[in-house]
Amino acid sequence: MRRSVLVCILLIAAACSQPRSREQFIRSDGTGEYSFPVVFADTLQAYDISFYTAIDRPVFQPDTLVCFPLQVVWRSPSGRYFSETVYYPADSLRVRYRSGLVPSEAGDWTVSVTVSPEPPGLRGLGLICTKVAR
Repeated sequence: MRRSVLVCILLIAAACSQPRSREQFIRSDGTGEYSFPVVFADTLQAYDISFYTAIDRPVFQPDTLVCFPLQVVWRSPSGRYFSETVYYPADSLRVRYRSGLVPSEAGDWTVSVTVSPEPPGLRGLGLICTKVAR
């Protein structure tokens, strides 16, 4: 009986733990502006960050879109920021952006992405943040 109670408590505690991965998707409103809140609770934890999207491709026209730029701005909880431009291959649904990222500060970060120009048919942009073993 005691053992069953202990097993139940352990299962409940495991079910209450935080998920290993968080995913967010923002539908396109045509502005090319996307902002994702990301919580990094532990500066010793490593994370993989991926972007994903879907593009409605032309059916009866030549498709010349190879890639499109993403202007990515990271804002830390203390207000510091880092900015870079990366290129998203248009034929990919999901692209790993950073692998093994270890945040310099714990807390609530913001990842702002500008897609300019926004490709025709872009449905939106998503971000996946996954904890990885170190």
